[in-house]
Amino acid sequence: MAAKVLTEGEVVELRRLLLAERARAGRQAAWLQLTYQELVDAADLEPPDDEHDPDGTTAYERAQIGSLERATRIRTDQVSAALEQLDAGTYGRCEQCGDPIGFPRLTAILGTQRCVRCASS
Repeated sequence: MAAKVLTEGEVVELRRLLLAERARAGRQAAWLQLTYQELVDAADLEPPDDEHDPDGTTAYERAQIGSLERATRIRTDQVSAALEQLDAGTYGRCEQCGDPIGFPRLTAILGTQRCVRCASS
């Protein structure tokens, strides 16, 4: 059996940080989803014209908001996965090489799955 990578205090602190990050990302994703829907609803209220948003602003805004929302949902999933691993006692080892990631990196980049060496290669 592999030695524990994190102390009990580090696990408690990581859980606190990860839960806060998941809540923050969830709120951001909900806000982005609402903003996207508002853009769609506003476009539906505008009378159609022959040029249909000639500069592409509406389409660009929708694409940008949609992209940010997807990235935020991915972030939420990453943090949730880290919490599951933390609860299982498997969080804190690099998914690539198996070495300990280190508490400072785990708190700096919440949800990280790779050590510095593997992340930079």
